[in-house]
Amino acid sequence: MRCPTLSELPPPPSGKTGWPWTQASPQPPDQMPDGAEWPKISIVTPNYNYGRFIEETIRSVLLQGYPNLEYIVIDGGSTDDSVQIIKKYEPWLTYWVSEKDKGQANAINRGINLATGEWFNWINSDDILLQNAFLTLVKIAQLVDDPKWISGARIEMSEDGLFGDRCLPWIIDPSVIGLGNMFFPQDSTFIKLQFIQENNLTLNEDLNNVFDTVLHYQLSEYAKPLLTTAIFSAMRWHKMQKTADKNSRSSEQKYILEYLQKLPLINRVILRCLRTRLQPLVKAILLVAVFYGLLPESRSWLSVFFDTDISEFKVVPSRSCLL
Repeated sequence: MRCPTLSELPPPPSGKTGWPWTQASPQPPDQMPDGAEWPKISIVTPNYNYGRFIEETIRSVLLQGYPNLEYIVIDGGSTDDSVQIIKKYEPWLTYWVSEKDKGQANAINRGINLATGEWFNWINSDDILLQNAFLTLVKIAQLVDDPKWISGARIEMSEDGLFGDRCLPWIIDPSVIGLGNMFFPQDSTFIKLQFIQENNLTLNEDLNNVFDTVLHYQLSEYAKPLLTTAIFSAMRWHKMQKTADKNSRSSEQKYILEYLQKLPLINRVILRCLRTRLQPLVKAILLVAVFYGLLPESRSWLSVFFDTDISEFKVVPSRSCLL
């Protein structure tokens, strides 16, 4: 399905302006510059009683202007106005359902089983994609040979939709590319669907908060992501969201520790030191070691950044972006 134009969608609610209410991404030609079809991108939105946010999420996906979109909405039997909003956009959805499920991870797994695209991601019903996210993803994917997954940046967003700081953990935390400490913004991390399927990976439905991080550790056992400084999404912070529940996240950290225990001993020792009062000194030393490639782990990561001098994306060693 080609993404609809702004004029084809229902008008936004009164008082709503800007992206994705009264603005849309440009629509490229039906075929790529080389004559090939655009790779299909599958997006799943899980939802349960987020009617106050979901319309903005849906519009941010549909108004990407992209020529080959598959959009799936899995609603867990909402009792608010979510279903009414979903039905308003039904003509442009590949599939949607509203019925009781076993939680967010279960809803996303159901979406994965339905998806048929080349690239996959899920966008929660309180988050949004930014303009040109799909076109940027495809441009970046063309720069290296067969990337399995691509992780970029997101913008932090307030409950009222005001944009804040950029979230790009690997730039400020050298333990990511230096020690293998997986920490990526989920909403800005796109994965080859075949990569998930051929390795029989699914989200752990026993988890409520860290199932995305666990998936990233699982993916990293087969291939590292291609990192980028491109910003794909915005994550909304509000009192109702699970991410803000620190107690719940803490109770699930044992699942992350299982993967950290697989790291080399020296990596685990450094990570432990980063949680002590020596953290500033250890982080500074680690940053220098990563930048100069003194740690083997740090030399194998690649990143894509936009070079403003030549107005093009460039592939560089990730460690070169840290200082």
